[in-house]
Order: sequence, then C-alpha cells, then structure tokens
Amino acid sequence: MTTGQHALRSLSGAAALIALLAAGAATAQTFEITPGGDVLQGRPVAVRLTGVAPGQAVEISAERRFGRPEPMVWRSSAAFTADLQGEIDLTADAATGGTYDGVDAAGLFWSMTPTPTPAPADWRTGEVRLTATVDGQVVATGATRLIGALPAVETEEIPGFPAARLFRLPDGGPRRVIVVLHGADGGTGASDRYGRKLASLGYAVVGLPYYSPDWGAYGPPKAIADLPGSFIDIRVDQIAELRDWLRTQPGVDADRIALFGGSKGAEFALIAASKYDWIASVVAFAPSDLVWEGWGLETLEGEGLRSSFSHQGQPLPFMPYVGFLDGLLAGPGNADLLKIHEDGRAAHPDREPAARIRVEDYPGPVLMVAGDADREWRSGQMARNVAASRAAAGRDTTLLIYPEAGHDVGGDGWAPTAGEVARGGGSARANAHAQADAWPRVLDFLQRTLGPDER
Repeated sequence: MTTGQHALRSLSGAAALIALLAAGAATAQTFEITPGGDVLQGRPVAVRLTGVAPGQAVEISAERRFGRPEPMVWRSSAAFTADLQGEIDLTADAATGGTYDGVDAAGLFWSMTPTPTPAPADWRTGEVRLTATVDGQVVATGATRLIGALPAVETEEIPGFPAARLFRLPDGGPRRVIVVLHGADGGTGASDRYGRKLASLGYAVVGLPYYSPDWGAYGPPKAIADLPGSFIDIRVDQIAELRDWLRTQPGVDADRIALFGGSKGAEFALIAASKYDWIASVVAFAPSDLVWEGWGLETLEGEGLRSSFSHQGQPLPFMPYVGFLDGLLAGPGNADLLKIHEDGRAAHPDREPAARIRVEDYPGPVLMVAGDADREWRSGQMARNVAASRAAAGRDTTLLIYPEAGHDVGGDGWAPTAGEVARGGGSARANAHAQADAWPRVLDFLQRTLGPDER
C-alpha cells in the first residue's frame, strides 16, 4: 500500500470516527432542569440541553396550558447554537431568534403566546413541556412544572367581608398578615393570583375584594352581589374592621399586617397607610399619588362628581378626570386612560393639594414598583412624587422604576406577559424583566418589614 493510500485510509477512518461520535451524541441529547420536580413560580429554573454536536443549530420550544374554562396551548421558541461542549444553557447562552433573543433564563416562559390548539386533557396546570429540534427532527424532550401555590394551603371565608378569603398553611403561627387589594377590574382576580402564592411562603394572606363592576344593561352581570357595583366612595375603613376580625383568629399576628396592592389597589393601600400608622408596611405596584374620581352608573350623567374612596363616612377629596364619559362611549379597551388622567390633572391644578395622598404621614416602610411606559396612568412619575414627599419626611421608602415597562409590573416574570401590553403599555420583554427583577425584592422587603416567622 502506498503512502498516499495509508493517508487516505487514515482520513477515512477519522471521518468515520467523527460521524460515529456525532451519531452517538445525537442519541444522548438530554434536558437537565434544576430544580427538579414542582417549582413555586417565581423561583428561578435553570434549563440546560446536553449531548448536542458542538456548533449545532438547535431550536428549543416551550408549551404550557393557560385559560379558563377552555385552556389552550401557549407556545414559545428560540434558536440557539451549541457551545464547544455540545451544550446549550438558557441561563448563559443567547437566543439568536424566535419569540425572544439574548440571554434570558426565563425567556421561553414569559414570551409564550396563545395558539389555537386546545390543551390536551392530560396536561397538568403549570406544566411546561420543552422540545429540542435539529433540522426539523425532535432530538430531546423535557418538562418542568411551575405551581402557583403549595397544595397544603387552606382557604376560609371571612364573615362580614363578601368574597374575602383567608389563605394560610395549616398549623403553626402566629403568621404575619398580607392583605391583597385588587385594581380597577375588581372581583377576586388579585386574590386568586396572589393569595395562595404568598400563603405558600408562610404568610396569612387576606384576599379582600371591595368592588364588583355593575354596569346594568351596559355590561356583564355583576359577579359578587354584596360588593359595591360602582367604584365610588370605597370605604378605606374596612381595613381597620378587617384588623379587628384578624385579632380574633388563632394563629394570626394582627399586629404585623402589610398591604399589597396594584393600580387602584395601590391607591387604596397608600390612602389606608396615610390613615392608619399601625400598618406594618406597604407594597404598591403602579401606584398613584392622588385620590382620583370615582365611576359607575351614578356618574353617567356627569363627570367630576364623585370620589373613588371615602374615610369615616366622608368622601375623600379627589382629582377629576377629563373625557372619562367619552372614553366609556368609545367601548371596552378604546378609552385613552392615560390622557383621561393627565388631562384631568392638567385642568384642575387647584384640586391637587387636597387630592394628594399624604403618604409622608405614614411612618412605616413603603415599596413602590412602576414603569415609565405605563399607558393607564403615569405611575412612574406618581411613584417618584410619593418617594420625594417621603424622603423629605425621612421615611423608609424603596422605589423601583423600570423605564421601558408598562402598567403590568406586578408578577414574577415567569408567566407570559404579552396579554397586558396593548392596554397597559411597555413590552412583553420589559414587563417580564421588571417583574423578574422586582419580585425577589418585594419578597425580601416583606420579610424585612414584617419580621421573622415566629413559629
């Protein structure tokens, strides 16, 4: 055999070995997901694909069920290139295209959008199914499950407070209290979203609905019959009445109560704090620095007549809107809420001193989260106004402002965020990143200001 033939055979053997190794790698591609098992949503999840050929182009997709009563499949996907070790690590490697790009451990989770596909019956709530594809062929599958709460969380009704619920883990105590206050949509949505979730962390959580929209023939049926159907003169005093009830409950520490509210719920929380110095702390998402005009069937004949909130039987001074009725007539989703608020404020500068929420009178700590791209009201600037007045009074205030985020800054950054962008502003990415950055800070703030669990 000639030298050339030996060389050719060596090259052929090397090529065959490379092909064999590549084929072997293709059969060993595996998703490694940490932590394993069920994960309380909001805690980081690390996803790594191993066993890929170095430099191989791979698409990784994620699917999850969402929606009631007919859940649909939501989906995301992104393109990656395997590193020299044949691995793709979502916490460190950049997506080069798809529903998101760049390095983002939660990118496949928040960038999901709905598909027309009904969710299969065997998909569990919170289950995220991962698929890796090379050249159109599936090479690996994996799954994780993001749960909203621990199964052990118990729920009980609160007498005298329609649709209110107390969420807590069994046994132990006395548990520190968090009161969840919803926004302008009313109902039990905020209670459902945060009640069991925060209770899973060891708190006694009160979901306190205080408004259930009733537009008569102009809207859907009222959901909670015994709650006010108009957002008019909502009683701030019910926070004090709730505290009286909590003091009668075993396993609850009614001397350590935090308020946790978003949007109009943040307005409520800050008003209550300015009235009751016994509140331990306040978390306010997309807050207001003013009390605003109320709305409901009673206001259809004219604007600027009623307040959103009352205290001790008296309506609180408020800032009127401009153009709210025109916004209603434009139909659902067509009102320019930002303009309605800004025009009202600009038209009534004389009303601002009385309408301003005196949060500087509250001695306890406050944390505010807001986005400068908020399309519902200018929560970023209003949060700065509150922080400035509290700084002048030497109060403990934490201000988290996200320049590109919108109204939807309440969350943990691990659920799809595209749904609220059209109404609330920002972008799916900016809102998700704001949520992911703020959520652990919110939990740290609650731990610090409510003190240690004394069980």
